Order: sequence, then C-alpha cells, then structure tokens
Amino acid sequence: MVTKNFLNIAIITCSLALFTSCSDDDHDHSSECHGCHLSFPDGNGGELMYDITNAAGGEEFCGDELADAESNTFYFEIAAGDSLICDDGGHPIYAGQYGPGADNAAGQAYEVHCEDHGDHDH
Repeated sequence: MVTKNFLNIAIITCSLALFTSCSDDDHDHSSECHGCHLSFPDGNGGELMYDITNAAGGEEFCGDELADAESNTFYFEIAAGDSLICDDGGHPIYAGQYGPGADNAAGQAYEVHCEDHGDHDH
C-alpha cells in the first residue's frame, strides 16, 4: 500500500513538472539579447548567413525587438544602394526585404535566426 501511494505521488509530481516546464514561453525575455542573422540554404546542405542589425544599428536584438525578429512577420530591409555580404565573404544580397514577413517570395525564402533563443518555425 505504501509503495502504491509513493508511486502515485511520484507520477503526479512528474506530471506537474512536465506540464509546467513545457508550457508556452511564459517567462520574461525582456533582459535577453542576442545577435540575429538571415539564413538561406546554400544548396549543399548548409546555409548562407548574413548578420543583421537592430533598428538602432546595433548587433544585438533585445526584449520585444528580439521577439519581433523571431516572429513570422519580421523582415530585414536593405536600403537602396546598400547590400549585405554573406559571412563567408561572398554572395551579396541587395536592396529589398528579407525574412518570413517580406512582401516578395524571394525575400521570404530567407529565415531569421537569433543565437541561443527561441524555436525557429518560420
């Protein structure tokens, strides 16, 4: 009888721990900051990566800006006359919108990834 009660308590405790640890992203990310980049498949199983800057021109996205960057509506805009160079030193991309929320199909092919943060279901 004691073993059965102990087993029931253990099952309930584990269930509660599982449900609370797997809940939707309830905790506050307002103090987190991460660098973000655009990525595009390179055709060889890898990806081309382009570092992007936040609205102020900084290298890290924080708080609400980080959450926005990881959303399905975010896009990074490259101004006319500007370009981004891939981290490998080649493959430039030019003026336009890039990311899941871009207003063009070619731009939507780029995903946004922010280091050590979030699930990237774009």
